[in-house]
Amino acid sequence: MKKILFTTLVGATLALATDTTVSATMALMDQGMQKINKGFLLNQKNLILDGIKTVKNADAIFNTVDVKTFIPHNNKVQVTKNINENLASNITKLEKEVKNNKFADATVSYGKVLNDCISCHTIIRGW
Repeated sequence: MKKILFTTLVGATLALATDTTVSATMALMDQGMQKINKGFLLNQKNLILDGIKTVKNADAIFNTVDVKTFIPHNNKVQVTKNINENLASNITKLEKEVKNNKFADATVSYGKVLNDCISCHTIIRGW
């Protein structure tokens, strides 16, 4: 009986830790996206780049989480991994365009990054 209780407690603790990591990571991604958006609106390249850095750091954290623990249907795990790969590619492209002062192109890439976010949320949250 003690082993069952201990196993249940450990499992619940790990699930909570993963959920906390996901929540904290999503909050960081939100902050990064807001910085990028504000940077475009205020014509502040440094703010855009700071937001990109925040999103990249959050994405690196997110890559350490086992998505199977919070996706209701495991058949969608590969789809979320593909979206995450697209996000990494699109955020890198966005950064390159901003550094090269190609802001019109960068806004298109920003839209793709935002689409990656919404696509994943659609799967995770069941929109």
